Amino acid sequence: MLDIKLIRENPKLVKNNYALRGDSEIIKQLEHLIKIDEEWRKFKQEADDLRHERNKVSQEINKAKKENQRIDVLIARAKEIPKKIEHAEKREKQLEHEIRNLMLNLPNLIDKRVPKGKDEKDNKEIRKWGKKPKIANPLSHEELGEKLKILDLKTAAQLTGSGFYVFKNELAILTRALINFFLDFHRKKGRTEIWSPILANSDTAIGTAHLPKFDGDMFKTREGFYLIPTAEMTLTNLHKKQILKEEELPKRYCAYTPCFRTEAGKHGSETPGIYRVHQFDKVEMVTICTPEDNERELKSMLSDAEELLKKLNVPYRVIILCSGDNGFKEALTYDIETWSPYLKRYMETSSVSTCTDFQARRMNTRYQDKKGQLKFVYTLNGSGLAIPRLLIAILENFQTKEGNIKIPKVLWKYTGFREIKQKKQKQSAKTQKRKSGKEKVKKRKKTKKKK
Repeated sequence: MLDIKLIRENPKLVKNNYALRGDSEIIKQLEHLIKIDEEWRKFKQEADDLRHERNKVSQEINKAKKENQRIDVLIARAKEIPKKIEHAEKREKQLEHEIRNLMLNLPNLIDKRVPKGKDEKDNKEIRKWGKKPKIANPLSHEELGEKLKILDLKTAAQLTGSGFYVFKNELAILTRALINFFLDFHRKKGRTEIWSPILANSDTAIGTAHLPKFDGDMFKTREGFYLIPTAEMTLTNLHKKQILKEEELPKRYCAYTPCFRTEAGKHGSETPGIYRVHQFDKVEMVTICTPEDNERELKSMLSDAEELLKKLNVPYRVIILCSGDNGFKEALTYDIETWSPYLKRYMETSSVSTCTDFQARRMNTRYQDKKGQLKFVYTLNGSGLAIPRLLIAILENFQTKEGNIKIPKVLWKYTGFREIKQKKQKQSAKTQKRKSGKEKVKKRKKTKKKK
């Protein structure tokens, strides 16, 4: 949520910044907010003036009584004022509620470094890393998973529906290995590991700006809880409505959680297999810091996400999202995309963002600086990393011509195996007897020849 003072004092700055997003509806909402806010201030001033008048009349009545003067006119005035105050206060509260709703639906301001653009085609590449493997006729992760009998989408669809998956044998183990590898890495980097609920109430979802904007993107229980779309929601809210001390900051957290997203209307041939699903596993990073430490923490978080991919030896590139593709709550976002040999393009695997004080204002999370002043913290978040996207990258980039999958060396101690090999088909008892008989005949012939 933005500071209302900024909108009042510099509406042009906010309007120009919102214009970069290329969404005229946001500008309309802002202009409506400015009008409503002016009306609210008018009624607030009216209520304040009426209360002042009420006190003044009360003093005049007391004075008139002491001086034995007529008070009937003053009493008549005094009786009219409460009704006027009630009307002004009622309208003031109505407008206050409307202002809050409008504020909750307005996005964050975009950082100056964000390139101008309409959509993902205008995102700017920052750097690339790693060599793309040369694979003749590469198979997709879905084809590989089915051939190796480690991915079962058909059964998942029967169990739940489309957009879910069943991992078997080595792929299930590899998933657990990646989670443990990521968590161990982040703990060594100084992050506090958290095990949090995967259900959140609406107040928590509002705090991270997932509500009201993205209500349709989340699964909701009949009790009114939301299945979290990311651990960012719970981790960032750990200090909701708290006042921290400057020396406590930064707070750095990491957590593994299953994540849930409706992903309505986002499925298709462009996102096959397990790329875009309703339930997935992810290790999340969240940092809470002072505004002065924001840039350092953002670079550190991005560096950590990249380091994980380097250790896995997965080719990737880093891009900065353009203004038209920038998120609702983010001031600036870097995406890390891993290479897909099958699709022959990079696909998003991690996002690292700063939300500045946008979430902190919604959560009312502040800190007291060394001078004793209260200020809003800055919040940052990043995938460290999303599991299905990494599994796609590993399956496709490390496939062999025999159709097996090499496991990145850094994961060997977690998996207990170095390669996922094709399963040998079990032979029937009849086939085994037949083969056994043929082998015996061959042995006899060899023995006769030797004699």
